[in-house]
Amino acid sequence: MLMVSSYGCQQQTTPKYRIGFSQCTGNDDWRRNMLVEMKRELFYHPEMQLLYKDAQDDSKRQIAQIRELLAAKMDILLVSPNEAVPLAPIIAEVYHRGIPVIILDRKAATDSFTAYIGGDNYNIGKLAAEYIAGQLGGKGRIIEVTGLRGSSPTIERHQGLHDALTKYPALQVSGVLEGNWVAGKTQEAAARQEAAIRQANVVFAQNDVMAYSMYRYCEAKGLSGIKFIGVDASPYPNAGIDLVSRRILSASLLYPSGGKEAISMAADILAGKKVPRNTLLQTVLIDSSNVKLMRLQIDKIQAQHQEIEQQQSLLQEQRLLYQDQQHLLRIVVTTLGVAFLLGIVLFFLLRTNRRINYQLKQQRDEIVQQRDQLVEMTAKAQEATEAKFAFFTNISHEFRTPLTLIQAPLENLLTGRQLSSLQKQQLELMRRNVVRLMRLVNQLLEFRRIESGKLQLKVSENELANFVTDIMEAFKGIAAKKHIDFRLISRQPDIKAWFDQRLFDRVLYNLLSNAFKFTPDHGKVHIYLEKPDDNAAVMRVEDDGAGMDEATLEHAFELFYQSRESEHKGTGIGLALSREIIALHHGSISVKSRKGAGTSFTITLPGNSQPFTPDEIQQEAENVNIINHSLQSYIEELEGGITETPAIPSLQEHPHSLLIIEDHPDLNNFLAGYLGAQYEVFHADNGSEGLQLAFRHIPDLILCDIMLPGMDGIAILRTLKSDIRTSHIPIVLLSANSSEEQRIEGMRYQADAYISKPFNLKYLEESIASILSNRALLKDHYIAEPETRVHTAQSNKPDRRFINDFTAIVENNLGNDQFNVEDICQQLSISKMQLYRKVKQLLDCNVNDYILEARVKKARYLLANASFTIAEVAYACGFSSPAYFSTVFKTRSGQTPKAFREQVNRSAAG
Repeated sequence: MLMVSSYGCQQQTTPKYRIGFSQCTGNDDWRRNMLVEMKRELFYHPEMQLLYKDAQDDSKRQIAQIRELLAAKMDILLVSPNEAVPLAPIIAEVYHRGIPVIILDRKAATDSFTAYIGGDNYNIGKLAAEYIAGQLGGKGRIIEVTGLRGSSPTIERHQGLHDALTKYPALQVSGVLEGNWVAGKTQEAAARQEAAIRQANVVFAQNDVMAYSMYRYCEAKGLSGIKFIGVDASPYPNAGIDLVSRRILSASLLYPSGGKEAISMAADILAGKKVPRNTLLQTVLIDSSNVKLMRLQIDKIQAQHQEIEQQQSLLQEQRLLYQDQQHLLRIVVTTLGVAFLLGIVLFFLLRTNRRINYQLKQQRDEIVQQRDQLVEMTAKAQEATEAKFAFFTNISHEFRTPLTLIQAPLENLLTGRQLSSLQKQQLELMRRNVVRLMRLVNQLLEFRRIESGKLQLKVSENELANFVTDIMEAFKGIAAKKHIDFRLISRQPDIKAWFDQRLFDRVLYNLLSNAFKFTPDHGKVHIYLEKPDDNAAVMRVEDDGAGMDEATLEHAFELFYQSRESEHKGTGIGLALSREIIALHHGSISVKSRKGAGTSFTITLPGNSQPFTPDEIQQEAENVNIINHSLQSYIEELEGGITETPAIPSLQEHPHSLLIIEDHPDLNNFLAGYLGAQYEVFHADNGSEGLQLAFRHIPDLILCDIMLPGMDGIAILRTLKSDIRTSHIPIVLLSANSSEEQRIEGMRYQADAYISKPFNLKYLEESIASILSNRALLKDHYIAEPETRVHTAQSNKPDRRFINDFTAIVENNLGNDQFNVEDICQQLSISKMQLYRKVKQLLDCNVNDYILEARVKKARYLLANASFTIAEVAYACGFSSPAYFSTVFKTRSGQTPKAFREQVNRSAAG
């Protein structure tokens, strides 16, 4: 029994499966790392043995080596093809023999394989293009260094790069070098295209080896100012991450080797489990913003791997000891006593072995989980950084020149004395928005200067109460207009703080502007000052305005964040800029708020000069004009929002009415004034009020913005089109978003037109006229040809269904002299006013007139085709008496019923 047991234990440690691995080349760090990952993963699968072959970049040698692996009776083939086409036949042959094939890294030109594991090479090309576009501002020349011609990474990375560059026409690939993945070939190719390299801004190489080779070539030639980007991001010396941290490469895209995943998938296949056919490994771009984080992550992983290797070594020693004891057991197998003792020892060793294996597996799973979390966090951080850099790249100082050239002539025109009130109002509207754009550009540029570290502080000790009082003077006029209790409260005299007046005034202006914007009339805005100790001064700005909900409060200081619930839309820059300015002052800013209960901002500033360097301290006293031109725009914007100029109603009656739903007060008033000369105009500044006006007035057409506080334009469109009272009203959507997806969504919900901002006023005017004209033609069709209508309840158009139902009810009740408008309203489940408006809109006639006309038409038919007496015809058509019938018939037909019948008979006899 002991011999059988010993034989069984020996069988458990003998490899059960043979894995053949054919590598295209193993002479670089990335390939060696793949092999290391495989061997490390094989430790957890002692039932598998790895047979490794290195083709050394020779496709013919790799084919021969795969045949050698076939002869060695491998159970599964792992292959990284040197070239896609030459390796395809042998891979297909292995697959058709029933041996599973897993293709790694490079693809082969065949569908005969079990699974593919590799990086998303196409996405790597796209990420490189997007990063280059962000670095160069969408304009420049690129040198591309490709790998081995015919290999799938070369093809896919090249295709991804060029597909992504189609969005940036000013980015050109001025040269393509074939580096064949190695340094020597790269420098030979560079020498042939040195002229193109001298004009390039960026060199994108498809691996880090070629990128480093291009850097050394350019350094030798004295070429500077060129950025180098590679692929692999290996953690070894003179490899991707090391080169990025040394700023030799601007960036490197992480290209996972997939060695661990290949062994895990092979184990699943051999165990009979189903595996995905294509597994694309996650990638991330590494540059100066995240290279430190990646190095920390890699150092931690390597340290953990070293610990695992030490434990593996210890376990190997345990296994050797176990094997020695097995050998000893076979020698003294006849000694039952000794064999029994050795059996006990073997039992404990096996249990220890399982426990160690379990602990190692737990540690490995923990390492993998931590690595995945770090990769995900790095990707998110990189995505946010790239988006921010792309945005700031598109903002330049050139905005100031055209804005100045617009503002100066406007100021000049506004001084003219021959302007009409309408012209002056429109010019003032233009000037106010130009000032707002200028302030926005200045804020963005200041934020960028702070973030890039180019904004130099010049702080001095200032009397905080005097400084705040000067700024409060600018807001007193607004406080008086809105009847707001605006005051400064300080229980300590001579509170002094250290700050830069030119920067800190922007913070205070922004906080006060927000406070007045969100505080209703007869509210309060209070500023509290205190100095708890000599090291700090505290300022608190409180209001009792609208307040913020929890979601908005959480993101209050985030750049470009805008709450969808707020009735006041901003740019999302002011509070973010304020936080950065306070951080420059070594202070802090915090906010407390509750929806409907007001907001409180607390600012802490240094009370002495200790936190500042000598370069940051103002050496000479300087007089600063607090209320300068750029900050005055805050006041003008608030005053512009308070003194809305209502549209002047025209005394002339108009045949059509419009409803304008737009949350921007200036645009709302402007459109109302412009269109008020031709139409009766109603206007609202939010979705809820717009719906109420639509149901109250039933306008002929509605202009509706998509981005509205509360209910947006799409929700308004769905509500109006699904309600029988308003389903006939044409709706034109206005939006600053001109994307195709937004247009498709608007048309899906039956919008009649979609006009992007900014729009041509003449185009808007003609679009409205065209839609109303088409509606008039539809009315004429219903009125002129009532006999051609199909009365069916199957119509899927609300207006058509309403007309069908209405005409069917009337025609079914023509013989009922008690039939009236109330009967129609009851059957259609709408009010009398809504019925009158709906019929007027769609048929351009009165409900009673329509009923009388239908009865007279039926009477004409009966007089011409039936043998009824005139009295019988009158009662059959719903008239209360023959006399009333004759009066109505003569009024509408120009002759009496008797004369009409005689005329019909004479025409028939003739």
